[in-house]
Amino acid sequence: MEMDDVVDTSTSARLLDTLRQVTGEPGLAYAAPPTPLSGGFYAEMVRFRLADPPVDLGGDLVARIVPSPAAGEWEATIQGDVARQGFPTPAVRLTAPDSSPLGRYLIVMDHVDGSPPMAGLRFGSVAGQLPTLLRHLPDQLAHVAADLHALDAEPLAGALDALGSSFATTTAGFVEDQADHARALGHPDLAAAADRLLRTEPASAVRVITHGDLHPFNLLITADGPALIDWTVARVAHPGFTIGFTELMLANPPIPLPRPGAALLRVAGRNIATRFLATYRRLTDGTPAAVDQENLDWHRDVHALRILVDLAAADADGTRPTSGHPWLILEPVARRALGLEP
Repeated sequence: MEMDDVVDTSTSARLLDTLRQVTGEPGLAYAAPPTPLSGGFYAEMVRFRLADPPVDLGGDLVARIVPSPAAGEWEATIQGDVARQGFPTPAVRLTAPDSSPLGRYLIVMDHVDGSPPMAGLRFGSVAGQLPTLLRHLPDQLAHVAADLHALDAEPLAGALDALGSSFATTTAGFVEDQADHARALGHPDLAAAADRLLRTEPASAVRVITHGDLHPFNLLITADGPALIDWTVARVAHPGFTIGFTELMLANPPIPLPRPGAALLRVAGRNIATRFLATYRRLTDGTPAAVDQENLDWHRDVHALRILVDLAAADADGTRPTSGHPWLILEPVARRALGLEP
């Protein structure tokens, strides 16, 4: 995550009013002006520190401001659970509903001092950075995935069920939601692809805590090791829900580079993806977290569908990104994966 300079004064004031309301401490004040954090495409993030804070709100904090209350509650429940189990992710310190002065769902968490392993990758530096990436990145991601999938999933599954959320609690339900959304958007081709996925889902009773968005820019390398952020699409599901997405992203690095650099990065990406899978399979061999090829392929296609439905929704409401978003580079890859015309 990178900081810009200024937080909108209205957001800053409403955030502070919300913190005062939730804590019951009307005298709360910032120790310094809050600063925005960039790096995400969905939620607004603000870094701040309170002057004379309550004991559980000390130090540098991040306010994650989520547009959807249901999504915010879902995300906070998962992140809070995995942090309590000792998994390296920012601890959740406070939440507030959209009825607060902020007007959107608020998650306050610890600030993590770290950088993504691919931060600063540019055309002029890609060749110099690739050897380091090839040595370290696949194993870092594989160990993070294996550690996450080794956590106890059942208490979280119960907590998510208790939310009574509109979010699907199964991957089949997730695909059904994508199909319904595609039909509503006027994309029968995507709805048909979703129906094909539902007919071919591999049978498995395995359930672990999955992230579903594990890629190098959601991994922060800190002095204490990697930390995983952004639990927007996480759920209790087959471990393929994490591994299929990560393999898709690594094999097709969604980083805009001129043609020579892009070609070099594609080759490196395929090597990184291969090593990631080999390391993950070595770490999980003989455990419930192991992912066979059938599940890997099927879950990869689930995420290809997700990418295309997200873009169709953005087209419908006029918010399709023009640059910078990984879905733009992955769009043709996702269409090929689902057997759709370019």
